[in-house]
Amino acid sequence: MNTAPSPASATGIPSVLPSAPVEYPCLPISSYNCSNLTGDQQDNDMKKLKPSTYKWRLVIAYDGTRFSGWQYQQSTPTVQCIVEEALTRITKLERKDLLLVGAGRTDAGVHAWGQVAHFITPFNYDSLEGVHKALNGLLPSDIRVREISSAVPEFHARFSVKSKIYHYKIYNDTIMDPFHRNYAHHSIYKLNVAAMRDAARHFVGKHDFSAFANTSRNDRVPNPVKNIFHFNVNEMVLFISNNV
Repeated sequence: MNTAPSPASATGIPSVLPSAPVEYPCLPISSYNCSNLTGDQQDNDMKKLKPSTYKWRLVIAYDGTRFSGWQYQQSTPTVQCIVEEALTRITKLERKDLLLVGAGRTDAGVHAWGQVAHFITPFNYDSLEGVHKALNGLLPSDIRVREISSAVPEFHARFSVKSKIYHYKIYNDTIMDPFHRNYAHHSIYKLNVAAMRDAARHFVGKHDFSAFANTSRNDRVPNPVKNIFHFNVNEMVLFISNNV
């Protein structure tokens, strides 16, 4: 499955993460030192910002195949952990000071084209071009910072979101194409596209998604009612030539 959010986003992976090519000498994944500060703790700490704090907005794209989602976890590598490691090396700040927050938590294997995040620093940057190049130089090739810009103090990557776009792909054939295996769910049963389109229209509109909340984490948002603007089911036919 594949996600491409707008303007903010934000679908397992091996237990042992293989090394990845990088464009700049980078710490191995196993040596990344992420603290136990959770996303909720980060959100609470954001309310205590000093007047001299500067906020920066990131737009991040990543292939999530080998990651356990966005948010930090103790035992497995995540996108947030690796981005934070790059930021700590560039800013010389600790993770607890950066307070990196993403627009949403994503599951293992989820890909993003526009995951919005923000972090803070106690100092200002006259130019962000060097920071942008340094970030992408330190990050592995399956994570890229597409944009970096200054943000107003009131901006919050999670709570300032206006809408999100998700793409879910199904490869509907007897044999799975190996080139699509990381980006689509494989279904060998013939799907009824017309029936799927008819079902999709029932999701459009405002609905209460309380039943989808993770009760074990007490992860209930202030307003569980969300508005689904579009739910499109598109069928794509792939033409493959077998000529030798």
